[in-house]
Amino acid sequence: ETWDEHQKDFLSAVEHEESLLVVLFAIISIVAIFLIFCIFFMIVMEKTRDIGIIKSVGATSGSVAAIFLGYGLVIGLFGGGMGLLMAYLVVHNINELHAWMAARLGVEIWNAKTYLFDTIPNTMDAHDVAVIVSVAILSSVIGALVPAIRAARMNPVDALRWE
Repeated sequence: ETWDEHQKDFLSAVEHEESLLVVLFAIISIVAIFLIFCIFFMIVMEKTRDIGIIKSVGATSGSVAAIFLGYGLVIGLFGGGMGLLMAYLVVHNINELHAWMAARLGVEIWNAKTYLFDTIPNTMDAHDVAVIVSVAILSSVIGALVPAIRAARMNPVDALRWE
């Protein structure tokens, strides 16, 4: 019997946990897209007059859309970078955080007997990190896409009459 066959129950549980994490990450990404969409839609509504001024002085629809998409990209880059920094700090200090929680709060999440490890693994896979940060950036750009198209399609005369 190989080690994989001997530990099949444990390995199966870990694979199910990974699948659950992927599903949760997908749900979080969809919620993020919706939230960014709502925020950008409100920005476009509030800046209707400004968009009209920009278009009336010669800005093309593409350049107006690029403003909002660029703004979404910057938010995605900043959010992805901040998320990466926070994740790095938590992951690389997870054992110390766990010990602190156990001592101060009486909460023990990691049981070494259950997982057959004496410490919580604290490594980050570069491929997984790249995928997660890329999805975060892409989510913010996708969330800004519809409001950017709406802003680009605005008629400058109607936009200047706004308010």
